[in-house]
Amino acid sequence: MTRREILCTAGFALAGSPLRLTDTKGEKLVVSYGGKTLLEYRYSSSRPKPYVHPLCLAGGEPLTLDAPEDHVHHRGLMVAWSEVNGIDFWGEINPARHGQIVHQRFERKQAGAAAAEIISINHWVAEGKLLLIEKRTLTVPPPREQSVWVDWTTELKAPSEPVKLAAGQHVYNGLGIRFVHSMDGGGVLNSNGTNTIEKANGDAAQWCAYYGKLDAAGMAGVAIFDHPQNPRHPNAFFVMNRAFGYMSAAPTFRAPFDLAVNRPIRFRWGVMAFSGEPKPDRLNHRFQSWKVEG
Repeated sequence: MTRREILCTAGFALAGSPLRLTDTKGEKLVVSYGGKTLLEYRYSSSRPKPYVHPLCLAGGEPLTLDAPEDHVHHRGLMVAWSEVNGIDFWGEINPARHGQIVHQRFERKQAGAAAAEIISINHWVAEGKLLLIEKRTLTVPPPREQSVWVDWTTELKAPSEPVKLAAGQHVYNGLGIRFVHSMDGGGVLNSNGTNTIEKANGDAAQWCAYYGKLDAAGMAGVAIFDHPQNPRHPNAFFVMNRAFGYMSAAPTFRAPFDLAVNRPIRFRWGVMAFSGEPKPDRLNHRFQSWKVEG
């Protein structure tokens, strides 16, 4: 995608383009299409981490929860790790034991005919110490075949000392999504054809989809795609549906990553919100086309 394709400034769109990005200063960016919200990127420094909520279907129906009572640290669609040099950046219950991912600035926040693009810099801080610098890029094209697509890249760099990224005893790490309550008890399908929670949890796959019933829009789901250039591709996924619906692309599910100083690690994921049940042929085709898009 070129700069010319992403031409307009925040809050405006190219003539005739229904894709818009609106900035509520200091709080959130709203990406909409044809007047329907596709997602909100919430970045206020008063929150423990920046994240996406809601993530919606093309018709504007939300699929995510933000800080539900059972797990207040579940923030829609988020990147986090339960162990960063032993510090928990996933949980939020005890601020004294948890790190915070702090938004610093936007390098870009624009929308054009081809896509909306958000590039932000975040600091991963614990006890006043900067452990990681994150460059985060979200690209959102117009909905296609009634599905909403988010291309999410997170690049993490240790600026001053080596960092160990680990999942901890509960394997919480990576890009995770908490689903609305009506989707609790939902189904799962991955690129290996696995369709049970027990087998899909921890299964390494090119993509994994979770789906269930929305209150107002029938069946819907989200698939997360693991890019072939990611370290250890294909990576494992964490997925559950009993107490609630949750899924994450979990690159440290089985083993940690050790980051040397100023040697960044880069993860790229595709996120597809779709109506109905997952169709393997469609998801496989999307994966194949995405991996060559660059």
